[in-house]
Amino acid sequence: MLNVGECVIYGSHGLCKVREILVPSFLERGNEKEYYMMISAVDAGSVLYVPVDGAEDKVRDVMSADEAMGLIDEIEDTPEIELLEGKKAEPMIMSIVKRNVVDEMMSLVKTLHKIKAVREAEGKKFAALNEKYLNIAEKLLYTEMAFALETEKDVVKSRVLEELSHLPLETA
Repeated sequence: MLNVGECVIYGSHGLCKVREILVPSFLERGNEKEYYMMISAVDAGSVLYVPVDGAEDKVRDVMSADEAMGLIDEIEDTPEIELLEGKKAEPMIMSIVKRNVVDEMMSLVKTLHKIKAVREAEGKKFAALNEKYLNIAEKLLYTEMAFALETEKDVVKSRVLEELSHLPLETA
C-alpha cells in the first residue's frame, strides 16, 4: 500500500504524489472502496482517483538519481526504435508512452530526435504527429528524471539535448 506524500509513476500519467487515501463521495452507496487521490506533477492541477485494490499493477517506483544519470550518460548506447513511416508508427509510439518504462521512453525520445534532426538536415518538416509524441514522451521522462535528480525539468532536457547533439545522424 502507498503512503500519503509518496511519489510514484502512474502509467502514462507520469509522476504523481499521493495526497490522500479516501472513499470518494462520488461512489454509490454499497460500492464504497478506498482510492488514492493523486496529484499529477506532469499535468498541473490534475487530480487522479486510483482504486487502492489493483493499484500495485498500475504504479511503479520513481527512478533513482543513479538511474537518471545513467540514462543521460549512456544515451549513445541507448537503442533506437525501428518505427514505421508516418501514421503507421502511431500504435507503437502510443504503446511505449502508455507503458512509460524509462528505458523505452529514452529510446523513443532518442529516435524521434534523430528523425527530427535528419528531416531538418534534408530541409524537410518533422511530422506534427511525431512532434506531438516527442513532446509527450519528453514531458513524462524529463519530469521523472528531474524529480529523481532534484532539479528542474528544463535542466534535464538541456542535458539530454546536449548529449543527443553529439550523436551522428547517419544510420547503420
